[in-house]
Amino acid sequence: MDLILTAQITEKYVVDLYERLTPSSLLYHNLSHTQKVVAHATEIATYYQLDEQTLFIIKAAAWFHDTGHLVAEMAVHEAASVNLMRTFMETQQISDTLIDEISRCIMVTRFPSHPQTLPESIICDADTYHFGTSEFKITDDLVREEFQLRLCRQFPDWYEGALGLLKSHHFFTTYCQKKLDSGKFNNILYIEKKLENRSV
Repeated sequence: MDLILTAQITEKYVVDLYERLTPSSLLYHNLSHTQKVVAHATEIATYYQLDEQTLFIIKAAAWFHDTGHLVAEMAVHEAASVNLMRTFMETQQISDTLIDEISRCIMVTRFPSHPQTLPESIICDADTYHFGTSEFKITDDLVREEFQLRLCRQFPDWYEGALGLLKSHHFFTTYCQKKLDSGKFNNILYIEKKLENRSV
């Protein structure tokens, strides 16, 4: 089983999925987001010097974690992502054990997240990495616009929800805690300022 080759085939397959199936409403949960999650997952995993098999599990989960948005409703996208991943990995003769580990890494990205292993913690932190960077100011608006398009309703209390999410969220790896917690605090201040200005 050549995991390096399979990882390359996985990337090509998922990129093709997004290029063929992405609707105009996916303003945030698109290929760009997925590529960033893969990059962040690789960054975190590299810090922990993980073996080839564990790195494959993490990167495969990162590639597939949001593919369910292409074929299913938002509420069940994680399970749909797992189904897409499982079908693909079976064609690559990946063992059931590895497929199950990838599945758990995908499913644990559902909020609220409760990772039990380092790979699960890494994928969760990679998925919410932007909570601790200035990019959050852009992504938060993109997520809101996407929700409005897909759910056909407005979200007048969006910033209250965003503030609650940031305050309840925490990074699971010590790497991201040290690197991103201060940035997340700045984003909390940013949202609080938005709410303060709105109430004036």
